[in-house]
Amino acid sequence: MKRYGILAVLLCAYGLFPALAQQPGPTSTASGVFTAEQAKNGEREYQGKCASCHGADLHSTDAEAPDLTDGAFKFAWQGKTIANRFEAIRTMPQGQPRSLDDQTYLDILAYILQVNGIRAGNQKLTADPRVLEQIVIAAP
Repeated sequence: MKRYGILAVLLCAYGLFPALAQQPGPTSTASGVFTAEQAKNGEREYQGKCASCHGADLHSTDAEAPDLTDGAFKFAWQGKTIANRFEAIRTMPQGQPRSLDDQTYLDILAYILQVNGIRAGNQKLTADPRVLEQIVIAAP
Protein backbone atom coordinates (compact mmCIF):
# COMPACT_ATOMS: atom_id res chain seq x y z
CA MET A 1 0.00 0.00 0.00
CA LYS A 2 2.88 2.34 0.81
CA ARG A 3 4.27 1.80 -2.68
CA TYR A 4 1.02 3.11 -4.27
CA GLY A 5 1.13 6.23 -2.12
CA ILE A 6 4.63 7.05 -3.34
CA LEU A 7 3.58 6.34 -6.91
CA ALA A 8 0.61 8.71 -6.59
CA VAL A 9 2.87 11.46 -5.22
CA LEU A 10 5.31 11.02 -8.10
CA LEU A 11 2.52 11.03 -10.68
CA CYS A 12 1.10 14.23 -9.19
CA ALA A 13 4.53 15.85 -9.09
CA TYR A 14 4.98 15.21 -12.79
CA GLY A 15 1.41 16.18 -13.65
CA LEU A 16 0.56 12.71 -14.85
CA PHE A 17 -2.28 12.13 -12.43
CA PRO A 18 -4.18 15.44 -12.24
CA ALA A 19 -7.12 14.00 -10.31
CA LEU A 20 -4.90 13.78 -7.25
CA ALA A 21 -3.18 17.11 -7.83
CA GLN A 22 -4.29 19.87 -5.49
CA GLN A 23 -6.31 22.70 -7.01
CA PRO A 24 -4.42 26.01 -7.06
CA GLY A 25 -5.38 28.34 -4.26
CA PRO A 26 -5.99 32.06 -4.36
CA THR A 27 -3.38 34.19 -6.02
CA SER A 28 -2.92 37.94 -6.20
CA THR A 29 -2.42 40.52 -8.90
CA ALA A 30 1.20 40.77 -7.75
CA SER A 31 1.88 37.59 -9.76
CA GLY A 32 1.18 39.31 -13.10
CA VAL A 33 -2.32 38.23 -14.09
CA PHE A 34 -2.73 40.29 -17.29
CA THR A 35 -0.50 41.11 -20.23
CA ALA A 36 0.87 44.49 -21.29
CA GLU A 37 -0.90 44.05 -24.64
CA GLN A 38 -4.18 43.43 -22.82
CA ALA A 39 -3.75 46.64 -20.80
CA LYS A 40 -2.90 48.55 -24.00
CA ASN A 41 -6.10 47.27 -25.63
CA GLY A 42 -7.92 48.20 -22.44
CA GLU A 43 -6.58 51.75 -22.57
CA ARG A 44 -7.95 52.23 -26.07
CA GLU A 45 -11.35 50.85 -25.05
CA TYR A 46 -11.36 52.83 -21.79
CA GLN A 47 -10.64 56.12 -23.59
CA GLY A 48 -13.47 55.46 -26.04
CA LYS A 49 -16.08 54.12 -23.64
CA CYS A 50 -15.27 55.14 -20.06
CA ALA A 51 -13.25 58.36 -20.05
CA SER A 52 -16.23 60.66 -20.56
CA CYS A 53 -17.44 59.83 -17.03
CA HIS A 54 -14.40 58.39 -15.24
CA GLY A 55 -11.90 60.83 -16.79
CA ALA A 56 -9.11 60.29 -19.30
CA ASP A 57 -6.69 59.94 -16.38
CA LEU A 58 -9.15 57.81 -14.33
CA HIS A 59 -10.02 60.84 -12.16
CA SER A 60 -13.77 61.25 -12.42
CA THR A 61 -15.31 64.07 -14.46
CA ASP A 62 -18.84 63.15 -13.35
CA ALA A 63 -20.09 63.55 -9.78
CA GLU A 64 -21.74 60.12 -9.98
CA ALA A 65 -18.79 58.22 -11.46
CA PRO A 66 -16.09 57.17 -8.99
CA ASP A 67 -12.41 57.88 -9.45
CA LEU A 68 -10.52 54.75 -10.39
CA THR A 69 -7.15 55.71 -8.87
CA ASP A 70 -5.49 56.54 -5.58
CA GLY A 71 -7.67 56.26 -2.45
CA ALA A 72 -10.78 55.28 -4.40
CA PHE A 73 -8.87 52.41 -5.98
CA LYS A 74 -7.52 51.29 -2.62
CA PHE A 75 -10.93 51.43 -0.99
CA ALA A 76 -13.04 49.87 -3.75
CA TRP A 77 -10.55 47.50 -5.40
CA GLN A 78 -7.79 46.25 -3.10
CA GLY A 79 -8.70 43.05 -1.30
CA LYS A 80 -11.51 42.28 -3.75
CA THR A 81 -11.30 39.57 -6.38
CA ILE A 82 -10.96 40.17 -10.10
CA ALA A 83 -14.35 38.43 -10.44
CA ASN A 84 -15.91 41.03 -8.13
CA ARG A 85 -14.53 43.98 -10.11
CA PHE A 86 -15.33 42.28 -13.44
CA GLU A 87 -18.99 42.01 -12.43
CA ALA A 88 -19.00 45.66 -11.32
CA ILE A 89 -17.45 46.86 -14.60
CA ARG A 90 -19.99 44.88 -16.60
CA THR A 91 -22.71 47.21 -15.26
CA MET A 92 -21.17 49.93 -17.46
CA PRO A 93 -21.51 52.07 -19.44
CA GLN A 94 -24.31 53.82 -17.59
CA GLY A 95 -27.62 52.87 -19.16
CA GLN A 96 -26.01 50.18 -21.33
CA PRO A 97 -24.87 47.41 -18.97
CA ARG A 98 -23.16 44.38 -20.53
CA SER A 99 -23.06 46.11 -23.91
CA LEU A 100 -19.39 45.18 -24.41
CA ASP A 101 -18.01 41.68 -24.81
CA ASP A 102 -16.37 40.05 -21.78
CA GLN A 103 -12.84 40.33 -23.18
CA THR A 104 -13.24 44.09 -23.65
CA TYR A 105 -14.33 44.45 -20.03
CA LEU A 106 -11.33 42.38 -18.90
CA ASP A 107 -8.97 44.48 -21.03
CA ILE A 108 -10.36 47.66 -19.45
CA LEU A 109 -9.94 46.08 -16.02
CA ALA A 110 -6.30 45.26 -16.88
CA TYR A 111 -5.73 48.88 -17.91
CA ILE A 112 -7.18 50.18 -14.63
CA LEU A 113 -4.94 47.80 -12.69
CA GLN A 114 -1.87 48.92 -14.67
CA VAL A 115 -2.57 52.63 -14.12
CA ASN A 116 -2.75 51.87 -10.40
CA GLY A 117 0.72 50.32 -10.36
CA ILE A 118 -0.09 46.63 -10.83
CA ARG A 119 2.52 45.11 -13.13
CA ALA A 120 1.67 43.07 -16.20
CA GLY A 121 2.72 39.47 -16.52
CA ASN A 122 2.70 36.75 -19.16
CA GLN A 123 -0.85 35.48 -18.90
CA LYS A 124 -3.99 37.09 -20.20
CA LEU A 125 -7.11 37.54 -18.08
CA THR A 126 -9.89 35.40 -19.50
CA ALA A 127 -13.57 35.22 -18.61
CA ASP A 128 -13.35 31.99 -16.59
CA PRO A 129 -15.28 32.81 -13.39
CA ARG A 130 -13.47 30.07 -11.39
CA VAL A 131 -10.10 31.61 -12.23
CA LEU A 132 -11.20 35.23 -11.74
CA GLU A 133 -12.63 34.37 -8.31
CA GLN A 134 -9.20 33.14 -7.21
CA ILE A 135 -7.30 36.37 -8.04
CA VAL A 136 -7.22 38.93 -5.24
CA ILE A 137 -6.30 42.54 -6.05
CA ALA A 138 -3.24 43.42 -3.99
CA ALA A 139 -1.51 46.70 -3.30
CA PRO A 140 1.16 47.47 -5.92
